[in-house]
Amino acid sequence: MDLLQRILECNEEDIDTIMQQAIEEADFNSEKVEKLGFLNYGKSNHLFKGFIPLNTRIKYSNLSIEDYGMQTTDYMYEFAHFIKKYNINTKGALIHNLEYYINSYFGMPGNVDREQIFNEMAWNTTTTDEEFFAALENNKLGDLKNKGAALCTERSAMAQQILSLFGIESYYCMGCVDLGNHQDAHCFNIVKRKKDYAVLDYSCPVTSFSREGSVRAFYPFVGTLSNEEFLEFINNKTVKNFENYEFIEGKRISTEGERLYVVGAFKIDKKKIKTGNELGQEVISEMEDTQLEDETEKDIIAQQKQLQNQKDTNNQTL
Repeated sequence: MDLLQRILECNEEDIDTIMQQAIEEADFNSEKVEKLGFLNYGKSNHLFKGFIPLNTRIKYSNLSIEDYGMQTTDYMYEFAHFIKKYNINTKGALIHNLEYYINSYFGMPGNVDREQIFNEMAWNTTTTDEEFFAALENNKLGDLKNKGAALCTERSAMAQQILSLFGIESYYCMGCVDLGNHQDAHCFNIVKRKKDYAVLDYSCPVTSFSREGSVRAFYPFVGTLSNEEFLEFINNKTVKNFENYEFIEGKRISTEGERLYVVGAFKIDKKKIKTGNELGQEVISEMEDTQLEDETEKDIIAQQKQLQNQKDTNNQTL
């Protein structure tokens, strides 16, 4: 029985014990790596498969020397209770509702700087320079909880841990995104599906609107990769373009422009990028492979009503 099913079928008081065992097992079996993130060396630092070891530190900017540790685990336990409370009973529903959970844990991004938070915490707990720099080595992911400061590095790291923990083959990617009007060094995730792969972006999500134009919910951006495209994408620094879209009354609607992603490079040179058929067309998965199970539609709607205090949400496709 997989972890999701175990959480749904167990008693509430048993959740923490089950999660502790799952976390310890995932950490023990993880590929050991000292640092991930925006490092300036080593291709292995640009793509990581599976659960990130709890003793790993992540450098969150190639312009900063600072990093944070992944030893925080409270969000894993809280997410398990979240699943139980709202009966999130499919992997597809888990993937989509994870956007809401990440926003709830960190707070929506605001004007607070991560480095300022880490520095102030170290400064307020030390008296000498030596102690200050030592304290910076104790910064951890959970220090950003409810601060509205977490960006793509932290959001995709949290997604990676949860997706991996619940048995979804996932990849933590460091690279770049171009949204048309600007581009940034960027972290995102890739997950394996039944017949292909999908880019998941929990930091540049898509919006679900009502017919009247009010915001119902946010979902992770999903971009399809065929098996061949996936290998090119992760191995050759191939730039992949995806169409922009949004949801209106639960229906996916294409919008103007496109977004570009690359793994293993912090900048996309658009002058060197070919378009159209030369880049390859996005592979569209068959509906039965990507669509959330019909029987979960009512549950998804109920979950989003409770979570967002919105009037209604509709079933989406992964």
